Amino acid sequence: MIGVSRRIIVFDCGGEYMTMLNPEIIRFSGPFDAEEGCLSLSGTRKTKRYRSIKVRYQNEQLQIRLRTFSGWTAQIIQHEIDHCNGILI
Repeated sequence: MIGVSRRIIVFDCGGEYMTMLNPEIIRFSGPFDAEEGCLSLSGTRKTKRYRSIKVRYQNEQLQIRLRTFSGWTAQIIQHEIDHCNGILI
């Protein structure tokens, strides 16, 4: 719509909202089978996720950052990056 492609996710990270521009998972470990729901679809579906991920992204000042996430936060990030990639679970 504005002539610029951006991939943006916002999520709760320890009680504060975090914004990632153009996030990319560059490392992952600890695969597991998950079952997730989505506001875009009804019901739940099975999917593969990773317990720990390292993400390269830009912050709101367009600075490149690297950060590792684990647990529930890592799962949420993976779900939202899937959406950015056109993947619905």
